[in-house]
Amino acid sequence: MAQETAKKRRKDRARASFLLLMLSVVLVFGFGLIVGKQNMNTPQQVEAVPQQESDQEETMSVTEIAPAEAVPVENIPETTPEFHQATNFWSIEPHIYLRVNHTKNLNLACNPEINLSEAIYGVSDEGIALVDEYGMITGVSKGECTVSVFCGAETLRIPVTVRELVVDNGCTYVDGILVANKSISLPEDYDPGMLPETSEAFAELQAAAKEEGLNIYQGSGYRDYQYQITCYNSLVNAYGEEYANKISAKPGHSEHQTGYTVDCNSINETFINTPEGQWLDQHAHEFGFIIRYPKGKEDITGYSYECWHIRYVGVKAATEIFEQGLTLEEYLDIVSIENDIPPTEPETIPEEMPDQTDEYSIPESDTLSEEIIPEYQIPQEDTVEPDIPEADEDEIEIIDAPLEAP
Repeated sequence: MAQETAKKRRKDRARASFLLLMLSVVLVFGFGLIVGKQNMNTPQQVEAVPQQESDQEETMSVTEIAPAEAVPVENIPETTPEFHQATNFWSIEPHIYLRVNHTKNLNLACNPEINLSEAIYGVSDEGIALVDEYGMITGVSKGECTVSVFCGAETLRIPVTVRELVVDNGCTYVDGILVANKSISLPEDYDPGMLPETSEAFAELQAAAKEEGLNIYQGSGYRDYQYQITCYNSLVNAYGEEYANKISAKPGHSEHQTGYTVDCNSINETFINTPEGQWLDQHAHEFGFIIRYPKGKEDITGYSYECWHIRYVGVKAATEIFEQGLTLEEYLDIVSIENDIPPTEPETIPEEMPDQTDEYSIPESDTLSEEIIPEYQIPQEDTVEPDIPEADEDEIEIIDAPLEAP
């Protein structure tokens, strides 16, 4: 009996131990399920591992935006598709030139399906220029940047050059280019003579033309302040101040006083019809010269067309001016000039004009700019013969005609 009782107790203890073991297994498994579920719902924190320097450089080369094309992030629409180069809208001016603290409106044109009122503007460097929501660009400091225009899925990028005007000893320079025009003058005592860089560049131009069988020579070069007084006053006396101001510069405003100007061959608008005139028109920029007073730009330069008058500005500037069809005023953002020639009613040009052989004569009327003839006429009764100064025979022959370069 005692043996059976002991045997029963051993079975009960074994059953209890088994149940306890099974309960422990269930508890451990259930706890594991609960912890695993929580880990799935909680982001894992991964320890940051520093990249090798070579990896960083490789990443930057792929993702970094070039400074000239960078656009502030806040100016790019959040839900816009990937932009591509604009083909349905464009800038009237392929390159924007303006000076520090000056503003210029971005003039755009587009195809009918484009609504430019939805355009968004950005700039690559706000330290150089700013652009507002209407496309008005303001120069901040000297330098170059890019203005971007986003419209629809297209983007247009326009280069911007901001220039700086400096006055040194009474002379005005814009990015190092000396300026003399209707509104900007030179000091009376500024007397550099014909500058070496001008002479050297003109000699190269002459040599290149000679290889083409052409003869381009200097008709007029440097003129100082006092000599310009004689030129200008003789024209005023002969044809009146209004007309004189259209074809000649006042003393101090003449480009010839800069030392960078040459009048080529005959000082007459018919020069453009000669092989030399046509070659000069197309190749002067290759040697650093520009046609200073081009046709169709009279309202900007303030002077009539002068195909013979070239001005040295350097090859880079001359090439940009030529390729973009600009005047020096537009290129340097100095287009504001005094309007000292108000429009007048058409009158009749005097029948009797000074003889063309006269040193200060005007060519026949059919050689004058078409824009000038109907607007700026001189009454016959006001016409007087010019007072011509005598020149020494040993001096270089200079033809200072009324259509001479200012």
